[in-house]
Amino acid sequence: MNNEFETVIGLEVHVQLKTKSKIFCACSTEFACAPNTNICPICSAYPGVLPLFNKKVLELAVRTAVVLNCSVNDRIYFERKNYFYPDLPKAYQISQYKKPLGENGWLEISSGKKIGITRAHLEEDAGKLVHKQGYSLVDLNRTGIPLLEIVSEPDISDPQEAFDYLTYLKLILQYIEVSDCDMEKGFLRCDANISTRKKGEKQLGVKVELKNMNSFRGVRDALFYEEKRQREVLSSGGKIFQETRLWDVDKSKTIVMRTKEEAHDYRYFPEPDLLDFYVHNELIDAQLEFIPELPLSARSRLLGDYGLSEKDIDVLIANKSMLRFYEDVYNKADDKRKLTNWFLGPFLEQINNLPKGFSDVTISVDNFVKIVNYFCAGKINNVAAKKVLSESLTTDKDPDEIIKEKNLLQISGTNELECVVDRVISENSAAVGEYLNGADKAMQFLIGQVMKETKGKANPQVSRALIEEKIKK
Repeated sequence: MNNEFETVIGLEVHVQLKTKSKIFCACSTEFACAPNTNICPICSAYPGVLPLFNKKVLELAVRTAVVLNCSVNDRIYFERKNYFYPDLPKAYQISQYKKPLGENGWLEISSGKKIGITRAHLEEDAGKLVHKQGYSLVDLNRTGIPLLEIVSEPDISDPQEAFDYLTYLKLILQYIEVSDCDMEKGFLRCDANISTRKKGEKQLGVKVELKNMNSFRGVRDALFYEEKRQREVLSSGGKIFQETRLWDVDKSKTIVMRTKEEAHDYRYFPEPDLLDFYVHNELIDAQLEFIPELPLSARSRLLGDYGLSEKDIDVLIANKSMLRFYEDVYNKADDKRKLTNWFLGPFLEQINNLPKGFSDVTISVDNFVKIVNYFCAGKINNVAAKKVLSESLTTDKDPDEIIKEKNLLQISGTNELECVVDRVISENSAAVGEYLNGADKAMQFLIGQVMKETKGKANPQVSRALIEEKIKK
């Protein structure tokens, strides 16, 4: 890549706030309902109706602004952002422009760099167009869904840094419980602005807006492509045009959506049907109580107190509830190291196979610790422990009951295993010979045969010791 240039990136993130009703009416925000069922005269713009501001929206927005280190304006008001689109029934959007809720904040990412937050403002969502062959349908269920738009400063220097920013922003929003941030459901959406300039220049290059990115990986890939494209154009003496480009996932490239020589004239003016709102210190103080230990703080603490790798820590902090569960079981486990290995291994493997991931887990801390302790003590082997976990994971059934019902106690006594080992040795003389000639894989085969004979209940270490003792006589 041409190193005479540098990249400048800014991100605009729309977050759906976690409320049961819309921002200016009482309609439900429930996802995936039948088209045009969560609507009323207010959000579908019947003449003469009046909006009513949802207090919960303000509370969640204030909580977010505070955690993003923004200055919260003590007086805010809404404005009409005028533009026409088929799924915008009023032909304007109630938003904030001159007086946003929060301004001049910052978010720290894992590298320690602080990315500036220009503003965080409230607005209502538009509806959704469903395109068919030759015509389109309008679903107004999303109209009036409460959104918080978080606009970063152009402080991001490369696509990976943009990925890190989005990752930590999403984690923070989930930790403070203001949004589920499910991108597949449209609860978090991101547009990116990227420009290129020669190193050392102060003036920003021509901005290109990127849309249609439905994952953080997609944002990063689109930015990598656009960074390369812009540098190649400038290196060959060409010009970058101000335009909006779409990310084509299948072709892994950006394509022109529209050329935009000038910004839209949205003709903002104060919303006449809503009063000004005052954000008192009491409201801000009340929201501070909902802010827990944040991801970067947890990351630093885990790194110092638990001796985990950064990769393992990033897995744990990705889910606040799972991190809390890990720390609870860690404090009760007999063997901390084996507990961690088992948590990040078999436990996560089974979680990843659940429809809702960790949200489907109901096993108690005590029952989970019991399974791991039994495994560490040799009462059950690894295969049996996984079986017990699988049955108890979403039922919280007592591991002792499962072990008894399925007869999963590990066979560790040499007297009990001796007959099985003798039979395996006599029936697999070829494998015995291979092992004696230095092939350790043959030993794994022999142990596997013992496990098969005992239906997975044999202690692998005891089995190996017995086999070695008998074939080396």
